[in-house]
Amino acid sequence: MKLKMLKGEYVVVKLPFDFQIPEQILKFDFYNLARTSDELSLVIRNDENFDYKKFEYEDNWSIFKFESLLDFSLIGVLDGVIKPLSGKNISVFVFSTFDTDYVMFKTENKFKVISILENLEYKFVI
Repeated sequence: MKLKMLKGEYVVVKLPFDFQIPEQILKFDFYNLARTSDELSLVIRNDENFDYKKFEYEDNWSIFKFESLLDFSLIGVLDGVIKPLSGKNISVFVFSTFDTDYVMFKTENKFKVISILENLEYKFVI
């Protein structure tokens, strides 16, 4: 299966539940916004024009995504990458879109992640 590493480093930001999302965020090339009844979280590149450091945040993340469209009927796709990484003590943060899944991991583990997954016959594409 093909994977694609996203460029840059990312940050996960915990925003106040009643935070009004600035229009500038909606214009970023990449962001993930999740609101539940308990919280509001934002994932963006850490070099975007948004002062995330005034909120609770976790930075220094890298992201790869599954390059192909993932049908909702597929079983075990995420498990195939999460188990080998967790087996090597690499924590992940996962989110999904309609088309595919995204896996975040600490940037310090980037070369280790690539090596582990390539040894399992995953292929990273540009």
